[in-house]
Amino acid sequence: MTTSTTKINKIAIVILWIVLWQLAAMAIDEEMLFASPSSVAITFSKLCVTLDFWKTILFSVLRVIGGFVIGFVLTTTLAVLSKRFSFLRAFLSPAITVIKATPVASFIILALFFIGKDLVPLFIGTLMVAPIVWNNVLGGLDAVDVKLLEMATVYDMPFAKKVRHIYLPSIRPYILSAVGSGLGLCWKAGIAAEVICRATPSIGNYIWETKYYFETAEMFAWTATVIVLSVIFDKLLLKLFKGGAKK
Repeated sequence: MTTSTTKINKIAIVILWIVLWQLAAMAIDEEMLFASPSSVAITFSKLCVTLDFWKTILFSVLRVIGGFVIGFVLTTTLAVLSKRFSFLRAFLSPAITVIKATPVASFIILALFFIGKDLVPLFIGTLMVAPIVWNNVLGGLDAVDVKLLEMATVYDMPFAKKVRHIYLPSIRPYILSAVGSGLGLCWKAGIAAEVICRATPSIGNYIWETKYYFETAEMFAWTATVIVLSVIFDKLLLKLFKGGAKK
């Protein structure tokens, strides 16, 4: 299947989902409960021409992407050290399990007692990405071929070359998986934190406000904005990591 055919198929699927959305809206026939694609598009067009819209997006992106980057770098470092020191791995594993199992809302409410509401989404993003990065990085390091490491030792290969030619190729698929899964979770958890904390300015705060005025179309428009941003940054980060791995 050619690239152009694949793109056409993807566009056709998107159109099909929009048609199903329109049919559902027509069946419900109540814009206040379920907005139609046309009303969402009109609302979005009104939002995107305002400076406040772009300012809101900027702050939400900084919180979500900032949380992801901090969590990714910090957890990757801890995972590498845990591979080297078994005690550290045993010590941190229960904490990672607790983070993975605890509801996001519990962390959000608890964090509100200790840090400012505008920083909670950043903290939550950092926290939520930790288990995914931890498991993937350690999985990649555990999958490194021991025979290749032994051969590198025999030939006295410098550590930098071991990292570039042995470790990085082994953990690359795991890293890409962590980026894909972790970033999506960061967006969901980060926006949820903005909704609960009412961080300002933020997409989550606008979503929270729509419930008071029954602005369903606006809620759909902000939600669509989050989805589009998530897809864009997912592709950008994956492209960045893939490009970096090839060098």
